Amino acid sequence: MQELVVERASIAVSSKPSTVITARSLGSTLAVVATDPYAGVAGIGHCVLPGALGRPSGSPTVLEQMRNLFKNMLKEGAAAKDMKIFLCGAATFLYEPMDMALGIKLYKTAIQALRKNGLTPSGEHVGGPLNRSVSVEAGSSNALVVLPDKKEIRL
Repeated sequence: MQELVVERASIAVSSKPSTVITARSLGSTLAVVATDPYAGVAGIGHCVLPGALGRPSGSPTVLEQMRNLFKNMLKEGAAAKDMKIFLCGAATFLYEPMDMALGIKLYKTAIQALRKNGLTPSGEHVGGPLNRSVSVEAGSSNALVVLPDKKEIRL
């Protein structure tokens, strides 16, 4: 088994059997997980910025990350009609004014983009004060969320 760890503001996609893709310590950031179990392709986009305002040079927005993730999924042989999408992360640790609530902004932007394209998540584990991780295996039809107490939740 090979593990690909998705760093902040990056993506990883694989069609290689037994490859597990993982995004760790999501906090308020958002992982967009996509899998096509029929084509055996899976990927994760780790999203850290909701929009273009004040963005550091080179860091993609959530929309750019999603576009890159789906583009790379299709390149690897996934079919849009067979993709399952999961959202994970977007935590809120303290009371935050809306203009500072990174997790909420990332989640809302991702949901709006999916809906605009006629898509809905197949599952999600978002919000709350949890610093979680998520992984997906190439060819799987589910994502696996790991919570701080090591409890695992299959989406």
